[in-house]
Amino acid sequence: MVKIRVFIPHLELKEIFENVVDELPSYDNVQIETTYIFGTPDVLSQNWDADILVARGMTHDVLRDMFPDKHVVQIQLSSFDIFDALVQCRKLQAKKIALCLHNVEIHNLDSLQELCGASIRMYDVADEQSAEAAVCEAASEGADTFVGAGTMCGICDRRGLRRVHIHTKHDAVVAAMQEALNAAKTINLERTRSEIINIMLNHNEDGIIAIDDKGRILAINNQAYRVFQLSTVGELIGQPLSSVGASGEWKQLLENGSGKDRIICLHDKKYYVQYKPLSEMEAGAGALIFIKNTDRIIEEESRIRRGLSEKGLTAKYTFEDILGQSAAIRENIRMAERYSGVNSNVLIIGETGTGKELFAHSIHQASKRSHQPFVALNCAALPENLLESELFGYEAGAFSGASKGGKTGLFELAHKGTIFLDEIGEIPITLQAKLLRVLQEKEIRRIGSTSVHPVDVRVISATNINMEEKIKEGQFRSDLYYRLNLLDISIPPLRERKEDIQELVDHYLTRFACEMGKSIPTVTKDAARILKEHSWPGNVRELRNICERLTVLNDTSIIDEELLCRLKIFRKEETFSVGETADSGEDSVYDRLKPRKKKKDLAEELGVSRTTLWRMAKRQKELEEKQKEQKKEQR
Repeated sequence: MVKIRVFIPHLELKEIFENVVDELPSYDNVQIETTYIFGTPDVLSQNWDADILVARGMTHDVLRDMFPDKHVVQIQLSSFDIFDALVQCRKLQAKKIALCLHNVEIHNLDSLQELCGASIRMYDVADEQSAEAAVCEAASEGADTFVGAGTMCGICDRRGLRRVHIHTKHDAVVAAMQEALNAAKTINLERTRSEIINIMLNHNEDGIIAIDDKGRILAINNQAYRVFQLSTVGELIGQPLSSVGASGEWKQLLENGSGKDRIICLHDKKYYVQYKPLSEMEAGAGALIFIKNTDRIIEEESRIRRGLSEKGLTAKYTFEDILGQSAAIRENIRMAERYSGVNSNVLIIGETGTGKELFAHSIHQASKRSHQPFVALNCAALPENLLESELFGYEAGAFSGASKGGKTGLFELAHKGTIFLDEIGEIPITLQAKLLRVLQEKEIRRIGSTSVHPVDVRVISATNINMEEKIKEGQFRSDLYYRLNLLDISIPPLRERKEDIQELVDHYLTRFACEMGKSIPTVTKDAARILKEHSWPGNVRELRNICERLTVLNDTSIIDEELLCRLKIFRKEETFSVGETADSGEDSVYDRLKPRKKKKDLAEELGVSRTTLWRMAKRQKELEEKQKEQKKEQR
């Protein structure tokens, strides 16, 4: 949408301007507004939201200087308009006329004086101050009639001086508005072309940077943000190429002045870089830089494993997908990398949304089993009878509704590979003995079968609850726990590693902008501070969801504090994490949260099923009742 703002210089012209605007053809992508402005007040600086400005006289001159990047259309003042005003002075029997104009030269002034029957002196008025001075000077010199535009007329009216307004004719307004509409069509066309170019750039798999002859950035696409791991805080356009962290090799490319290809290393990755001048015939015209990832091995491997990926039997993430430079998360990664070199079972402990599954995928990808299946299962997502058949499989006819050919269990599918058991603490106590046998004997027996099948599977499990408390309560077998917990990783919540928040925000805003074909938004410092200070009860999952929401709902290129408040990104109500006890006492999880949230909404926010949430609440209630009984016994 292109906005045209028309400035009416004097109320006497209001009807002419409004009639012209009403007669113009309407366009869906052009909006026309009229406003009355006397002189050159400070309020003119507030018209930055309009794309085209239409004005007359000194108002036009001030707007042109104030907004050099905007299209400012001048309503022309013709010699016939001046002549008509001077003829009116003759009717008023003027004797001494002060003609107040700007940059207007009249060669036949003597003839005009003879026609009017009065002497005429010209005064150059460029702005409101010079107009005020001209009126004062002319009045002191005995001028009895003042001729000029709207600003001068307003000054004369205030001083009680006789004045004649130089009227703008209907045709002059029409001509100016036609010029404005033509400019609006051009702007719309350029914006459409620019949007198409941005879409093409942001959908390109290569990183692309356009620079001018001084090495300053003219354009940069989303993929380049990813390659250089750039922050969304701050504006890169107009900055030198060195601001993206370019090495000395870039300087050599710029100084070369001709197309050149080479391989460079960025952030421990190798990239194939092509430097191409924008004009082969003209030196110093700028250049385009294309950055392509050289990791062909991963690309070929992904093609080979595509069949497994479609069946969900492959890991999707590596340690490079785990973001954060905090000491805690880097130590977790170093520990996980060491675990990748052995076949021992691993237990990953952490709150919901901290990235336990990313660690499980990454450990498998870095292990010797990486070319074998990776099978994942959420133990809380299925009831007991279905969970057993999923894990161990069943024979044909084992139970009513069983598949005719039977079913292969997940342990068999994961043979030679890894099985990831998420929310292991939710596995029913009756299944724990069967799982323990699989871990001890390395063999499974399908439901309804009398034979066993040997399996070679590494088990990575994850939980967000206190397993030792579950053991004390008799809800989890200690021998199974110690089988699963040969090696452990405890992932800290996001609120304990706030130095990683900005990197995560940059990553997800860039990722979702790429996926949606939008430009990567710039985060203001105040908005970045709010994001960093948030407690993030949902951890990285909550941060990811908020970044996606910001990308979808934000129609501008800026994310500021006002936007976070307007989109209601963060709720003011206090929320409680799983296992956290409120000071208000003995209410259950639901009792504390029910006035604020529905069970379904709370489960979605925590990233668990409603069944799991019900179990959490039940365990909380049982624990509180147990504590009550202990207090009574102590009394």
